[in-house]
Amino acid sequence: MSGTEWAAFFDRLERELDDAELMAGPWHPPTTAMPAEFADRARALLLRQQDRIADIRRQQDAVAHQLVTLRRVPDARADASAYLDVVG
Repeated sequence: MSGTEWAAFFDRLERELDDAELMAGPWHPPTTAMPAEFADRARALLLRQQDRIADIRRQQDAVAHQLVTLRRVPDARADASAYLDVVG
């Protein structure tokens, strides 16, 4: 029985990792010990989660950089042109 619970648990985590909009709220692992047959699947899922975390951190850094850039833009004046260097 515990193997079925663990399979369903990993299925859910993998679906949510593939599509964050599917996240159904908090989850809890099965209360039984994880069968050894799921060790490779658990390691692969962990690696995918770590990759996703790294992607999210890169996205956060990009947004932070954009916010810093936007804060450098002077207040707009109706009678003057404004140019923004988005490269440098």
